[in-house]
Amino acid sequence: MSGFENIHDGMMVYGADNQPLGAIEDVKRDRIRVNGRDVSRDDIARVTADGVYVRGAGADYMQGTAMREGTAMRDRGEVAVPVVEEQLNVQKREGELGAVDIRKTVTEEQQSVPVELRREEVNVERRNVKDRPLREGDDAFNEGTIRVPVRGEEAVVSKEAVVTGEVVVTKGQTTERQEVRDTVRKQDVDVDENYRQARSGFQEHFNQRGQRGGKRGRNDQRTFDQAEPNYRYGYQAAQNNRYAGQEFDQAEPALQRDYQRDYQGAQTGDTWDQLREEIREGWDRARGRS
Repeated sequence: MSGFENIHDGMMVYGADNQPLGAIEDVKRDRIRVNGRDVSRDDIARVTADGVYVRGAGADYMQGTAMREGTAMRDRGEVAVPVVEEQLNVQKREGELGAVDIRKTVTEEQQSVPVELRREEVNVERRNVKDRPLREGDDAFNEGTIRVPVRGEEAVVSKEAVVTGEVVVTKGQTTERQEVRDTVRKQDVDVDENYRQARSGFQEHFNQRGQRGGKRGRNDQRTFDQAEPNYRYGYQAAQNNRYAGQEFDQAEPALQRDYQRDYQGAQTGDTWDQLREEIREGWDRARGRS
């Protein structure tokens, strides 16, 4: 097989005998769908600009699967019809849900620090003394400047970075409950053969109700063909997984709501009380109680 990546919806599919099988309805990773049937990727011989060609003849290919399955069912004497539904499978994975940003900024401010400084002060005092002769070492008659140092303390400023506090970020785990919603598909199997076997019993029940003059009443001019949808509705509802484990009285509010909204029998104008006995009879027979 070559060119599978070039296959797209709407392309025509042909058998090895060039017989057209139909247009592609859907393309998956490992198969395509034509006329409601899946064609495996391995069964595709080639892909051209004209279309997709499978390995077998057109008629044999499209009928082959059904013929093989039907033969096997007849040989076993049984028919297995799968009841399929989708279920939600929720798993968990680690991921980053967000972040906490801690921003640092630098500002400047003026500070004033008081400090006491010591220094020497110079006092000049002139004194009168009695006349005396010069002594050795006395400096006489020499001009110049005598420097007397004045010492003291002065402020020397320096800066030092110190830690005055901390911002501590800690992480903990919490658990929250979430409800995950999605749409799932469910396949129900209508066991029509079983209903046909029970149909005569429903007809008998309908006739007996008319003879008894019950809720149906002697003036009810309906035929069994008009009442049959009610029996069928109850029969099929009893086998619906939606009502599994429920008795009729428990399921009745939902049955009444759905019947009046969707079912064709609701167009007859009869009230639920008039239809209830027929629907319940279908329910009970499907559950093996009649």
